[in-house]
Amino acid sequence: MDVIAKALSSALGADRVQADPADTAAYGLGLRTPDAVVAPASVEELAAAMAIAHEAGAAVVPWGGGTRQTYGRPLTPAGSWIVLRTTRLDRVLDYNPDDLAISVEAGITMAALRDTLAQHRQMLPVDVPLPDRATLGGTLALDSDGPRRAGYGTNRDLLVGVRVVEATGRSSKAGGIVVKNVSGFDLMKLYIGSAGTLAIIASANFKLLPMARASATLACAFPSLDAAFACIDALHASQLVPTACELSNCDWMPEGDLRLAVLVEGLPAAVERHRADIGRMAIAAGALESRALEPFESQAVWARIGDFPRAGDGDLLLRVACLPSQLAAAIGAAGALAARFGLRLRYTARALNGVVYARVDGREPAAWLRALRDALPAANLALLDPAGISGGMSESVTPGRPPEGLALMRRIKAEFDPKGLLNPGRFHVDATP
Repeated sequence: MDVIAKALSSALGADRVQADPADTAAYGLGLRTPDAVVAPASVEELAAAMAIAHEAGAAVVPWGGGTRQTYGRPLTPAGSWIVLRTTRLDRVLDYNPDDLAISVEAGITMAALRDTLAQHRQMLPVDVPLPDRATLGGTLALDSDGPRRAGYGTNRDLLVGVRVVEATGRSSKAGGIVVKNVSGFDLMKLYIGSAGTLAIIASANFKLLPMARASATLACAFPSLDAAFACIDALHASQLVPTACELSNCDWMPEGDLRLAVLVEGLPAAVERHRADIGRMAIAAGALESRALEPFESQAVWARIGDFPRAGDGDLLLRVACLPSQLAAAIGAAGALAARFGLRLRYTARALNGVVYARVDGREPAAWLRALRDALPAANLALLDPAGISGGMSESVTPGRPPEGLALMRRIKAEFDPKGLLNPGRFHVDATP
């Protein structure tokens, strides 16, 4: 421990290293104390820290805001390990509003980035839980999505360039600062969703969008799942293009068993047409209530929806992805099985995208999870936060089957991180089969 901490202090400065992090229980990883917690303030310092850890054979756990550290499989560092904080890497590197493009370091929080862009009425439409703490690097590493993916897409659609520091300490980049980047391999997509197991994201470049001139949120309450999906199906079949369409059984909407929130953005006339047409669709489908929310209500509703997938709430958090046409059946199966096992189920679903975030609490979440896996063989289930399962997550309750291309992923992992030091155990693969 002393050797690694001293090497890091010598290379980066003592103010960058916490050599005796006795309070690491606050990190919530359930592991022994790390050898050091290091917080580099530049890409060069990040590269130096990575090189020292690689030379010492110490595992590296990248850490931004710490809002989703329980996502994925439990970490399994076999020997020495360090926590690498990215929060000092929070600068805006290049931003010309006229170009609708920005380059920022990975430690900037999503709220700080949002506020910077709002000064020029621009936005990066990526919604994540706890944006005041969540960092850009963690958002990309976990490929976090939000309700506005229906209208604007996900990180893969907005990212145009990235700079990373590899396991050996080498810095590399892919893409650029402009949208038309078509030469070479598109390695940017490789880092998105890799959970910090291939490299540490140091900075990223995005194409931006102007903020909408007008917006409105329509909130509808339905007496049943069938009624809610009658409205959703009508919306699917129409030519309307809402920014977000969220179905939930949580209590942030008007009274009713199910709540549907639809966000529309754009020119004032288009927003008004959407609001009127969707309201008629909801009433025709049997809605108990349909009304446009006031701006302060709308902001509060979308903030609560965006925060729903946060980790550490003490219950099991699951992400289910399926075809939009299969979403009603997936939600119905989850609810029926939760009732069978005596569990409380809460969920919010990207109703036009086929993605559900579900929470359950009760005595037998592992049995519910296994039964749901068997009931939804065509869906992709990802256990994000295993709280409530005795002993943490294990292979016996890990939902789904080995992903397609597992052998290829292992080869990529071995190429990028041959010692298996980056977030060991976090993702599907280790350095060796």
